[in-house]
Amino acid sequence: MAAFNFITVRLGKDSIPDIKQICASDVGILSKTFTICVKCTQVPDNYGHGDYVFLWLGSDNNKGMPTNWKQGFKAVGRVTKVLRGKNYNDTSETTIEIVYIFKESVNRMDILRCAPTAYYWCSSMPLIGLDDHANQTIRNMTSTTFADLRAFFSAIDAVTNNFKNHILQIEPGFEQYFDCSLPNPQLFPNAKNLTEIDSEKQISKPISSLQQIFYGAPGTGKSNIIKEQTKGEDVIRTTFHPDTDYSTFVGTYKPTTEFAPVFAIIGDKAVETGREEKRISYEFVSQAFLQAYVAAWKKVAEAKEGALKKQFLVIEEINRGNCAQIFGDLFQLLDRNDYGYSDYPIQADADMQKQLKRLFEGVEIENAESINALYDDRDIVKEVLSGEVLLLPNNLYIWATMNTSDQSLFPIDSAFKRRWDWQYMPISEGRDKNGQSKNWKIEADTQLYSWWSFIQKINDEIYDKTNSEDKKLGYYFCKPINGVIRVETFVSKVLFYLWNDVFKDFDNESGIFAEPYDKFYGTGTRGEVLIAKDKVQTLLDNLHVEVAEIIGADENESASDESGNATTTGSSARDKSVYSINGEGNYVKKTVPLATVTAYVKNYPDVTASELVETWYALGTMIRQIVISKESYEQKLSKTSDAIFAKRYDSLNLPNGEVVYVYNQFTPERINDFISKVNEQSWDIHIEKVAE
Repeated sequence: MAAFNFITVRLGKDSIPDIKQICASDVGILSKTFTICVKCTQVPDNYGHGDYVFLWLGSDNNKGMPTNWKQGFKAVGRVTKVLRGKNYNDTSETTIEIVYIFKESVNRMDILRCAPTAYYWCSSMPLIGLDDHANQTIRNMTSTTFADLRAFFSAIDAVTNNFKNHILQIEPGFEQYFDCSLPNPQLFPNAKNLTEIDSEKQISKPISSLQQIFYGAPGTGKSNIIKEQTKGEDVIRTTFHPDTDYSTFVGTYKPTTEFAPVFAIIGDKAVETGREEKRISYEFVSQAFLQAYVAAWKKVAEAKEGALKKQFLVIEEINRGNCAQIFGDLFQLLDRNDYGYSDYPIQADADMQKQLKRLFEGVEIENAESINALYDDRDIVKEVLSGEVLLLPNNLYIWATMNTSDQSLFPIDSAFKRRWDWQYMPISEGRDKNGQSKNWKIEADTQLYSWWSFIQKINDEIYDKTNSEDKKLGYYFCKPINGVIRVETFVSKVLFYLWNDVFKDFDNESGIFAEPYDKFYGTGTRGEVLIAKDKVQTLLDNLHVEVAEIIGADENESASDESGNATTTGSSARDKSVYSINGEGNYVKKTVPLATVTAYVKNYPDVTASELVETWYALGTMIRQIVISKESYEQKLSKTSDAIFAKRYDSLNLPNGEVVYVYNQFTPERINDFISKVNEQSWDIHIEKVAE
C-alpha cells in the first residue's frame, strides 16, 4: 500500500491574489490546473515534490475582521517544487499545483455539524484542532493522537458529499484513507486513535460505502466506474428486471436431473438391478445474493492477520425491479453497525438454513470472539455458520446502478433509499487514463462532428423541452469504432432514443427535430436500407455542433468534372443541366450557388459577411453551410484531410471588402432543394432550368 505525505498550507494576507484566483476558479476536478507560489518561513523539513496539500483560506487581516471569502479548506494541490531557505527562519518558496477545488470552504464548524464522530478522531489536526493556535503557514498532517487521516478524509467527504469520488479519480491510492468506519468514541474511552481500536477489536474496517447506488443519466459511466473500482476483486453480478423476485435473487428450489439406482421387486423385497436411470429431483439452488453472502463469510474465515478480502455483489439497473419484493426480509440486513456488520440479524427459513449449513460445513472463523463482542457476546458466528441467522459481514459490498431516465415500474421507497449511499454520476467529457479528452466524433455526410459538442447541445435542448435532468445523454451513451460513432449507430441508437423516449410527446414543428424519425432512412435500388447522411448533417448543423473534421463529399460523389457538374461514381451519364438566374446566364450546378449569392449581394450591397452567412444558413437547404466566413473556411482547411477541399468552395468579395466562401458541390437532389428554397424567398431572385 503506497504511503502518502500530506501538509496543510494556510493562505493569508500575503496571498490575496492566490486566494482570489482559487475562489474565481471552477470547482471540482480542474481540467486545467494552475500553480501558486507560497513564500514563508519556518517550514517543515520532511515534505517535498509530489506531496499533497490541503489549502486553507485564512484571514487578510490581524484584527478578526470578516473576509470576503469563507475561511476553511478550499482546495487540494500537489507540491511541484520547494526552495528551502538556509535556516529555519529564512524564507522558503513552495510551488503548488492546484488540482481540486471545493464548492465551499470546509471549516471546523462544518465538520462538527456533519461528522461529529469523525471530528473526535481528528480533533488535533492542524487548523481545525480544538486547541490549535500554531501560526506556521505550512504544517505536516501526520496520523497521531486524535489526528487520524482516515477520520479527516471521512469528515471532508461527509461535509461535501462528493469528495471521495472526485479525489479517487485524482489519486486512486487514497482509498486507504476511506477504508475505515468510525466507531462511537464512548465505546472506547481509553483509545487515542483508530489504530488502537483496530487492534483491540481485531476486525478489519470496511470502506464507508458498503452499500451504494451509482445513479445518473444514461451513458455517464455508472457500470464502468464500478468495474474500475472493483478490478482485481471477486464480483458477482446480477441485473434486476420486472420479473425479478426474492427467489431469483436469493435462492429457491429448482428441478435437477440425477442418476439413481433401479430396483426390482422380488417377493416382498426391493433388490438393486445394477442399472441406473435419470430422475428429476428438486434441490435448493443459491442465487446471486446467497452466492455472494457465502463467499464473503468464507473470506472472513480465510483472513489472516486482518488481511480480509472483499466480496462484491453488483446489481445493475436496480430500479427496474420491485426492490421491496426482491429483498423481502433481507431489508433488515442493510442496516450496518460501525464495523460494517448487520445491526439486526434475521432468522433464516428452514430450507435456507439447510443450504447454508451444508455450504458452511467445515468453515471456522478465528476472530469469532471479536465479532461476537459486537453483539453483547452472543455466539452470533456459530448461528451464522449453522445457517440459523443471516448477517452481512463487513467485507460484503453491495453496489448498484440506477438509470434515472428509466420509466421504472417500481419506484424505490424512502426507507430503502436511506440504507444506501448515493453517488451521482455527472455528465462530463470522456477522458483517457492520462486525463486527455477521448475526442470521439460523429460521422455525418461530408463532415465529422464533435461528440462532446453534440452532448452539450442536445442536453440543453432536452432540458429546455422536458425541464428534467433525467433524460439527458452521457458521454458513453454509445460506443465508437476507432474513435468515430458511425452514422448508422448514431441514427439507430441516439436519434431513436431522442425521438422515442424524449421528444415524442413534444411539438417539434418549429424546433430542430421537425423531420420525422423515418426520414433518416431510405432505400437503395435493390431495396437495401440506407441512412440519409445529409439529414443527419442538417440536424447537427441546426444544433450548431462543432465540426471536428472535413471528410469531403459523399462516398458516392466525386469532385466536379470540367463541365462544372458533379459526377456520380458508377454512373455512365453526366448531369448536363443548365440554369438561368432571373432569365439570364447559363449556369451548371457547380456555378449556380455562387451566381445566386452574387445576385443576392447585388440586391443587398450593404450586407456584412456575418449577416450573409446567417441568412443563407437560415435558408434551411440540405447543405446548410452554403456560405461560410473566411475564418471558418481557413479553420476547415487546416483540419481537413480532403486533398481537393479548396476546389469545393468559391470565394466572393463583398462591397465592404470582406470575403466569404460559397460551397459548389451539388447533386441533382441538392440543387433542386436549393432552387426551391431560393425561389420561395422575396429576394427578387428566380432560378430556372433551361436545358438538360
